[in-house]
Amino acid sequence: MEDQQKFEFITEKVKERPINKKKFMRRTILTVSMAVIFGLIACLTFSLLEPIISNWLHPQDKIEKIEIPVVSEEILPQDMMVHDETTLEPTQEVIETIKDELELGTAEYQKLYRNIHSLVRKIQGAEVTVTGVTREVDLFNAVYENRDKRLGYIFAQNSTEIMIMAESKNVSDSEDLEVTFADGSKVQGKIRGKDKNTGLAVLVVEKQNMSKNTLETIEFLELGSSDLSTLLASPVIAMGNPLGNSSVVYGMITSIDRVINMADCNYKLLTTDIYGSKNAGGILIDLNGKVVGIINQNFNEEETANLISALGISEIKSALQRMSNGLENNYVGIMGTNVPAKIVTTKDIPAGVYVTEIVMDSPAMRGGIQSGDIIVSMDKKKISSFADYIKILSECTPGDTKEVVLMRQSQEVYKTAKVEVVIESLQ
Repeated sequence: MEDQQKFEFITEKVKERPINKKKFMRRTILTVSMAVIFGLIACLTFSLLEPIISNWLHPQDKIEKIEIPVVSEEILPQDMMVHDETTLEPTQEVIETIKDELELGTAEYQKLYRNIHSLVRKIQGAEVTVTGVTREVDLFNAVYENRDKRLGYIFAQNSTEIMIMAESKNVSDSEDLEVTFADGSKVQGKIRGKDKNTGLAVLVVEKQNMSKNTLETIEFLELGSSDLSTLLASPVIAMGNPLGNSSVVYGMITSIDRVINMADCNYKLLTTDIYGSKNAGGILIDLNGKVVGIINQNFNEEETANLISALGISEIKSALQRMSNGLENNYVGIMGTNVPAKIVTTKDIPAGVYVTEIVMDSPAMRGGIQSGDIIVSMDKKKISSFADYIKILSECTPGDTKEVVLMRQSQEVYKTAKVEVVIESLQ
């Protein structure tokens, strides 16, 4: 019995400690609060560091925007003259003096052409050769290269890149793009954007890949205006490939009245008396060295097939800016023109964009816009001209749904109609 008692175990009942509810709630609230604070700090840190890290990992995805200024209509010389009630008739002596001063000898002509030559040489500093390289395999599995060369022109820059405009034909499908500058240096480029209507593309070259000498010697085109009323009968220089190869030709502008209607854009066509190639390309510049047009022979009529024509630079500027900034070409599918002010006042027709044609299977057609409609508002913004329409459209994003307010004729009376169109990208 004593042995049995010697090995008996002490047993005790463990009583659980009661939960302090107040302390438990304080700890729970503290834990949740710390989790929320940590989450907020993490979100703030990510939002601040993400652009820096993203730009470091993918610097090419961050585009520094550029803006191409619009040149307004210049004041005509006659508008700058002081009008007086008294008009003085020039004397015969004055007339003879003026005639003597206007007579030009060979020395004056030589000086004139030397000045034009100097201007051309300066513009050629902005000229580059863009070589598109594609690779194919022949029947014997040997790789060979196709090299397509196009002229391009430097027209803008930001802090890290320079922008070059060139024909997109054959270049846009190239595997590699090689840009050769006026000093002979070669740098790899890449396409930033393409415009189907004009056939132009914008290429970019990173400044860090260019030599210091090249950066110091390149020139930039100065984009002028094709809206000047003084442009008619003014002298111009055709540069690039007006004769089908590298060439320079002088002449004058003979017509500025023709307008080329395309989907969601209108372009003024400048015609000249310069005889050139049907496949001409390049630029038209005035005697101040400013670009007034981009040579384009696609819209020439049969009887003027060999006369150099160009699309006005004023209408092309918005396309160049959009492509340079990596923005897509917005598409609705409307062809139209301004309602003339005279008709607005005399025939009680509203001002706006008169729709002349709708592209088949376009957002405009699917939205219910018809030929003969007059567009007076889009996205709640007033439209008085085709330029207003283009500006508003350029501010949209593919995929946006926009309300378009129309004036539609019904029994000789214009009534308001509202439709919705989905903005697409022009492919």
